[in-house]
Amino acid sequence: MKTLKKLNNPYLPAIIGTVALLILGQCLSKGFLSMNNISSILMTTSILTLASIGQAAVIISGDSGLDMSVGAIMSMTALFGPMINVGSGVASFILMIPAVMLMGAVVGAINGTGVQMLKVVPLVMTLIMSNVVDGFSIMVTKGQPSVMVGKELQGISKTLVGPLRILPTVVIIILILLEILFLRRSRYGRSLFLAGNNRNAANLCGINSKKIIILAYVFGGAMAGFAGLMLVGYAGTAQMNMASSYTMLSVAAVVIGGTKLTGGKGTFIGGALGALVLVLITNILQALNMAAGLRSLIQGIILIVILMMNSRAPKLRQ
Repeated sequence: MKTLKKLNNPYLPAIIGTVALLILGQCLSKGFLSMNNISSILMTTSILTLASIGQAAVIISGDSGLDMSVGAIMSMTALFGPMINVGSGVASFILMIPAVMLMGAVVGAINGTGVQMLKVVPLVMTLIMSNVVDGFSIMVTKGQPSVMVGKELQGISKTLVGPLRILPTVVIIILILLEILFLRRSRYGRSLFLAGNNRNAANLCGINSKKIIILAYVFGGAMAGFAGLMLVGYAGTAQMNMASSYTMLSVAAVVIGGTKLTGGKGTFIGGALGALVLVLITNILQALNMAAGLRSLIQGIILIVILMMNSRAPKLRQ
């Protein structure tokens, strides 16, 4: 019985999907499980995982929470992060991380304030901010981004730990620490789950639900800002709206990983597993040499199916 209970967990679909996709990929392309390809898959998964961590926090907060500005924040920080040039290259790189996280946190704070204080529907509020952020990026760059990506920033995709790139290792460490210290053992983490499950019960327990949820949006924006910097470091060049696809991918990743769109249930590690599943699907479609349009169509259908399956869960918990 205990074994069955262990198997009945939100990670199981993502784990089974990962194993099945790895086998399928190897059958379709003999080099799919090569160390170079696995390293590339983990690199891409790490970037999506960073975006998914923030998205998970927003969704867990409940109240139909959803951050549709993730892709816009990532694109913005991908453009502006490399522009920070203070002192030596290493000093600039170290300063970039808190700077881009602050950029994202500001957008997240506006999102959270609009949702909680002005009572704007989360989907509408974050879509509006997505347009505002995109407009701001276009205004500053005049639609023609010219960004020099420093060697230190590009190094995240080249520096190796054994046969693997260093970024996936760093993200795994961040993920575990956030899962244990922030989401599971901190007072804020417990309050976040309670607020997501039952807002009235949380308020009766003396929890300031509005503050808790606003901070979830701030955290989500900060993580998206960090993900954008890692994306441009990996890509080596910045483009307008280069991270637009990450919005829906981050939602799908956390849903695959067991996070409920109704709020109050989810994990960061589950989001990472979901991100891995989505990246594997993309790699398999590329291995089949499908046209970009057909790949987008198939990915869209997969996302629709995933979200439809999740929507069958109970929507009311009050």
